[in-house]
Amino acid sequence: MAFSFNKLKNILNTNKDSTLSGSGSSEPEIGFKLSLHPISKNLFVTVIGARNLPSFFGLSRAHGYLVKVKVFPGDNKYETTLQDTSNPVWNEDFKFQLKPKDSKKTDLQSQLAGHFLSLTIYALLDTPKPDDKKKSSKTLDAKTTMNTMNEEPKKSLLSSFSSFKVSKESTAQKNILEKRRTVGAATWNFDSKLFQNDLKNGLIGTPDIWRPINAITSGLSTTDTRRENRKGQLEVTLLYSGSEDGFNDTVQLTVNRLRCSVQTMQEHEQFKAPLYLKATILEANKAECYWKSDRFVPTISARWDPKSATVKLSVFKVNLNKVSIYISLGCKTKMAKKEILGKATIDDKSAYSESWTETLRQPGVPKTFWVNFE
Repeated sequence: MAFSFNKLKNILNTNKDSTLSGSGSSEPEIGFKLSLHPISKNLFVTVIGARNLPSFFGLSRAHGYLVKVKVFPGDNKYETTLQDTSNPVWNEDFKFQLKPKDSKKTDLQSQLAGHFLSLTIYALLDTPKPDDKKKSSKTLDAKTTMNTMNEEPKKSLLSSFSSFKVSKESTAQKNILEKRRTVGAATWNFDSKLFQNDLKNGLIGTPDIWRPINAITSGLSTTDTRRENRKGQLEVTLLYSGSEDGFNDTVQLTVNRLRCSVQTMQEHEQFKAPLYLKATILEANKAECYWKSDRFVPTISARWDPKSATVKLSVFKVNLNKVSIYISLGCKTKMAKKEILGKATIDDKSAYSESWTETLRQPGVPKTFWVNFE
């Protein structure tokens, strides 16, 4: 059944009060509700608000809060607007598409199985600055007006302005990343029993749900916890492919995902700089090729697209014993100093020698495993 998104907002946002009752807890918590169209499988997440958020991070004061919203499995993620109170009210809606494991099963429990909601709350430590783009545009207009009789100076000015604008936007984005602090996160596994409210336009919905913000963990199971290094873990996939003549074998590494404890994430935030991952394949201790991620804010969990987060080395088969892989997690501080927050090595002499040897013994068979940062 077709219906407009604006109408849906009117259905979901019936209560726009500036205060939130919450669950009654005095601890930080976040409220949300979900609505689902069972036929189209469109899912709507309403972020209601949060309560009792911390106002200070060390000596810095929070000037606003926002929430990153993501549904797993799925690729889409959204952010709320910035609210400048420790008890923010958002009432903002975000649309997702369910991805049932078995599309043939149409019952609600099967459609929701394996899905969960992740809400990450961020604080911005500085008041957002006015849009530099608007200011620069006015300056450009004034200068180009003075040069209306000379086309060449105009083109030169426009070219310079374009470079200046890109540089300013990149700097602004970096400043935002540096001034963000993670307050915490909350997750909720979809429960078909809570989708009891019959709404208009064929929608079914949950009541308001409140979750403690500090309830989320690094995602490690009990069996994994004992192996987790305090600097975090990285899931990688190793693949070896042989060639007929042994002159064009390949060793390929794919970075899948990162996970850290909340404590580790908070330690990363102390550097006040975005992070990056770098994976390098070496032959005879010489770096031959590498992959480097885009910069990202400190987090307890991050994923990368396998199609782009891959590095591959062509090597002679007789030289495989000289190949090794070095992975680092780092950041660059405001003083342009590089800090290595964690590192790991994969080769026949490392802690992952068993996975390395098994990969080389089975050409064409990918091997996925976790490595600990040291």
